[in-house]
Amino acid sequence: MHIGQVIRSLREQKGWSQEMLALEAGMGTSHVSRIERGERRLPTVRLDALASALGTTPAAMYAELEGLPPPLAATQQDDNQKVDFTDEAIELRKTFRRLSMSNRRLVVDFAHMLAKQG
Repeated sequence: MHIGQVIRSLREQKGWSQEMLALEAGMGTSHVSRIERGERRLPTVRLDALASALGTTPAAMYAELEGLPPPLAATQQDDNQKVDFTDEAIELRKTFRRLSMSNRRLVVDFAHMLAKQG
């Protein structure tokens, strides 16, 4: 077994296509396909993006690969969190990924402020 098989399993558990995962992780569908088949090495930055898109952590993914229980932090995910696939939400995620980390923090803070008002 390799990490690509874990990624595929997690993707299928969510009911996602490779295209959906690729969009959420900010990479090409063919890249996701090659990773899942074990044909492509997985740089840390890509692993982080895939784990984040799948709602888990790289540590939890490797724990699953080794047949170990996931780290505590990975098991505390909110099961009620749903991914929004409206055109606006997809565009927001694409734009958000292009921001610097400090600007991402500003956007999150601004969104929290708007949510309190509405």
